[in-house]
Amino acid sequence: MRKNEYTKNYDITIVGGGLAGKLMLAVLINCGVFDQDKLCWINTDNENFKDVRVSFINYKNFIKLKKRIQLDVYSKDYSVIEKIELHNTNEKYPLKLKDLNNHGIIIRNDILKQNIKFSEKKIDIYRSKVISTKCDEFNRYLFLKDGTKIKSALVISADGSLSPLRELCKIKYLNNNLNHTIITGYLECKNFNNSTAKQIFLKDNFIGLLPLNDEKNLINFVWSIDNKILDTNKINFHEKIIQMLNKFFLKNNLIFDSPKSKDDKFKRVQTYPINVKFVNIPFKERIILIGDAAHTIHPLAGQGFNLSIEDCFDMVKCLKNAKIIGKDFGTLSLLKTYNNIRKTRKNFITLATTLIFYVFSKKNNQLNNIINYGIEKIEKTSLKEIFKFLAKGY
Repeated sequence: MRKNEYTKNYDITIVGGGLAGKLMLAVLINCGVFDQDKLCWINTDNENFKDVRVSFINYKNFIKLKKRIQLDVYSKDYSVIEKIELHNTNEKYPLKLKDLNNHGIIIRNDILKQNIKFSEKKIDIYRSKVISTKCDEFNRYLFLKDGTKIKSALVISADGSLSPLRELCKIKYLNNNLNHTIITGYLECKNFNNSTAKQIFLKDNFIGLLPLNDEKNLINFVWSIDNKILDTNKINFHEKIIQMLNKFFLKNNLIFDSPKSKDDKFKRVQTYPINVKFVNIPFKERIILIGDAAHTIHPLAGQGFNLSIEDCFDMVKCLKNAKIIGKDFGTLSLLKTYNNIRKTRKNFITLATTLIFYVFSKKNNQLNNIINYGIEKIEKTSLKEIFKFLAKGY
């Protein structure tokens, strides 16, 4: 890693030290087309922080990662999901989605990030945050807090759902507050099938159960709970979710408990509000948004990081085409082409997950009976393929 210089010119600058930012840089480097000393990474993430949340990566994207960035993770570090079960209150049975290959994998974020590898020797990496930006005909300028000025033909912003760069560039977006909070952590369950993920729709809240492939019987839960319930009750999250799950799965002989691991990171619970952010035009002069900065969705169906993976590969496809013909990386025509490639998929996933959220969050007893009746009928028809399509993400 080179030492900071006061000012330097780059072809492409990536902003964001999370999964999407690191993956974007890895895809650029591993394709072997771009000059590494013309790439820049602004990464202000705390390297000591371990994000033990998990991500679902669908089968198609997992194969792409293995081929294109030589992602090599030990099989013990992820679960292969062969079946997804959708559960509902008062159900006869769940909707079971199986796939000929598999749906994909579940992996901890810290393990995934550690295994996204590339050589940092020729890459300039800056650890100071962007405080302002401006643009001229040929470059976008980023001014960092430590006084560094960066000049780049194109800036790729992967700085998360709150995206300071999106605000600095005044890129417009729609923000829909779902009035739910996401709570995520770990439970233990001895006889939980490690190849099955579950989504449970309860009154006023939903729970996703994502098994880890290890000997500790750990299950990651992603719990979406109505803020009215959260605000009016002092909840011990582990106690409450264990109580709900053990009651729901009593007939299935599944017994959940608090994690007994000695590692504190598995005993922690993380909470964050969930807002759907829809960015119709995720670019301005010489800057493009990817990842959560361009689309923040409810974690239903686990497609958030899959969208980010696809952003990276489609962005590189556009940049490679530009490189071949000697086209400026930051031209609006290139950014529009990228957006046209991404918008149908992004819009579909955003609409589908938001629609499912509202259908299940607003249900009463009558609607719940209709849903269960529909699930019973869908289980016997090819309509189930629609849900499999959503689960796969393609």
